[in-house]
Amino acid sequence: MKLSIRILSAAFLLAVIGNTSLRADGMVNVVVNSPIFANGTVRDIRSGINIYLQRRDAMGLDFLDPKVPGYGIPPGGRLEVELVNGFQRDPSIPLGQPTILLVAGTPQQGLPGRAVGYTVSEGKTPSTFVITPTIQSGLEVAKIVSNAPGASHDPIRQYGIKIIHIGMTMAFVNRGEKGRVEVRIFDGDGKVVKRGMGEIAFLPAPQPQIFPTNIPHGKRNHNWQRLKPGQILGRTEGTLPLAFLLFARNDAFGNQGLHGVGVLSSRELSVLNYKIPKTLKRFTGGLIFQDANGDGLIEPGQDRIVGGIIDQAPAGAKGHEVRTPLLKNGHHLSQSTKTYNERAGAKLGGAILLLEFVAGDKKGIYRPTFALLSNPDDLASPDGSSYAYTIVVE
Repeated sequence: MKLSIRILSAAFLLAVIGNTSLRADGMVNVVVNSPIFANGTVRDIRSGINIYLQRRDAMGLDFLDPKVPGYGIPPGGRLEVELVNGFQRDPSIPLGQPTILLVAGTPQQGLPGRAVGYTVSEGKTPSTFVITPTIQSGLEVAKIVSNAPGASHDPIRQYGIKIIHIGMTMAFVNRGEKGRVEVRIFDGDGKVVKRGMGEIAFLPAPQPQIFPTNIPHGKRNHNWQRLKPGQILGRTEGTLPLAFLLFARNDAFGNQGLHGVGVLSSRELSVLNYKIPKTLKRFTGGLIFQDANGDGLIEPGQDRIVGGIIDQAPAGAKGHEVRTPLLKNGHHLSQSTKTYNERAGAKLGGAILLLEFVAGDKKGIYRPTFALLSNPDDLASPDGSSYAYTIVVE
């Protein structure tokens, strides 16, 4: 029984993060597409990746709990991130702060070197980043907090290094079938005290992408929010809706957003007497639709199915659901990123989707996974990009 639970958890974790994740070990959980680029893990295109870290006492997504401390760097030590293979270096771009960013959590709150106290340089190989503290005491975990505008308003602050983002300035190109990265923390004597490895399979062509984002609310952390049974994220005071950045593709016309997207929960679909297609039965929490006729309403049977929600909740929990907020004239569907932040919209493109989450009647961890079909024109196609938010009901 315990073995089957572990196998299920491992399989679920891959679904949570995205189906291009391969094996990982040690302090590395998974390697995934950066949450700001539509095609950061597409073969023969510039690399934009995130390396999710973990600890033995907080594996997988549990490491992102703001109550769990991240990593620091010992006095006199350093952090090395090596793109071992599968990534071709562009020698015209130096390895510095714009090419790599330490992150406190997800949606990502950056830890820029100038604010936190570290420099970035090239290591013994042209594919190795070296992060060196600028202060003698190193980077102390308790002092590693983001200066993002909304971070100070988080009910529980994230602290410590939890994610490594590579590709703000893109110094590498994805080559071949897969890429491998290694992360190492050295102490002041030059000894490796923490190590991890992760691999990612490169996509042969761009696919629709769904990422977490904090663009709409001043970079506050939308993940690991806490509320009571029956309360609603996005309505209950002090809470935020679940926020996503959606891309249809990245092509010659830029980062095309998935506009007019919304969700109907499994309960709402049942009320409408809509039967989920057999090929989509895995989406136990509801379906993700794109408005086909522009009337501002999600109408199953008429609108395009682009993905779905995989439910994960405490045993026996009832009443929980993810849904699209209602407006006077229809549903609050995904809109251009520029609607929420002109600067971010011009730089990133894409579309923003906001969703409510109704807490169930049982206390514990709720972790709905939002997955887009790899080919929305084929309902039998496997899941592509995906992401799971964690909500704590207490």
